Amino acid sequence: MADPPAGPPEATPTNTQETTNFSVEDFQPRVTNIPTRVTRKRGRLNESYASEEGTGRITTREVWKLIDDLKDIIHHQTALIESTKAELQEVKHDQNVFHEQNQKLHEEVKALSAQLDTSPPAPSARSWAAVAASSGNANPQPSYQRPDKDQKCVRISTQRSFVDPEDNQANDGNAFGRYLPTDSANSYIRTALLSAPATQDAQVAGIGTTKTGYVIRFKNQTSAEAARNNTEWLNELGNNTKLVKPRFGVVVHRTPTEDFDLENANTEAITKIMEENDLAEQGFQIEELAWLKRKDKVLGKFASLGIWFDSAEGAEYILNNGLLVGQRQIGSVERREIKKKRCFRCQRFGHLAWSCKETPRCGHCAGQHLREHCPSGVRPRCLDCSGEHPTGDRQCLTPATFNPSQC
Repeated sequence: MADPPAGPPEATPTNTQETTNFSVEDFQPRVTNIPTRVTRKRGRLNESYASEEGTGRITTREVWKLIDDLKDIIHHQTALIESTKAELQEVKHDQNVFHEQNQKLHEEVKALSAQLDTSPPAPSARSWAAVAASSGNANPQPSYQRPDKDQKCVRISTQRSFVDPEDNQANDGNAFGRYLPTDSANSYIRTALLSAPATQDAQVAGIGTTKTGYVIRFKNQTSAEAARNNTEWLNELGNNTKLVKPRFGVVVHRTPTEDFDLENANTEAITKIMEENDLAEQGFQIEELAWLKRKDKVLGKFASLGIWFDSAEGAEYILNNGLLVGQRQIGSVERREIKKKRCFRCQRFGHLAWSCKETPRCGHCAGQHLREHCPSGVRPRCLDCSGEHPTGDRQCLTPATFNPSQC
């Protein structure tokens, strides 16, 4: 009996029905045919599969993420470059503007330098010490100047021949005095001027009435100076007629009346004001004091005080500094201008009621009578605008004013 072959025993076939035959090709590795055209979409779908391989190499997903980050960085840097370009353009524009302005300034400086070179040399500047040293010797210039129309006027005074102005109606017309009609006074004055050789060429423009005489307005200043400097023509008028020295008045409002008795002690009042305000040391002199009120009005605790100086400088001093009365400073001061006041008898300008010879006109109803004779209950009427208010009322829309052609 033969021995069995060496080795493991053969496997017992499980398929007892049929037998399968294998060839050599069955044991060769099989290669699957993959299409050569692979899309990016399919590649991205396989990223999960590729990343799972533990090979340690960069995956496709990381590459795409890096590309996206680089794109963001490039976009940001591009924006910064554009912004920097815009700023550089603005700086360049500003530099051009500054350059043009510098050129213009340089040209202006050159022009000014040329003007300075061609202009005459300026006088040497005085030091403050020199100014202070010379100021003590310099004569102060008065700030007040007489108007030109005042320089053409000459005032004269004469004796009061008649107590009542209405008594002039009984005058024979041969005597020169106060309160004469304007035509008569004009004739007397013109005749007197013609009688003197120095004043025979003087041209008279008009005559006005004052409290003590007349004011003569000449056509030019030369005629006024001739009449003022040559007084021979005054002797022809007679009746102690003389020139009136110009006076310069101021009005001090709300002056206490208890400190002065102007009716009985006018000289003492002048002395008191002169001493209290140091007017004598300034070289000023008061000619007259008077309360500015109507005669029929009772003097109250305060009133407006008229002060007349012999010079314009004295009036200007009070206007600028005010008035001291009993150690009380009164600053409400204004220049006294009678010619701008209204006559309460005829409601015209250029004179006052005491010297008025015109037909009376009522300031309430505009009738031809004095205001104190106006009947009660009469409606007011303005002489200036015919409105239903008294003449000179503040509500008048067209109030009359003084005519500057008269003195």
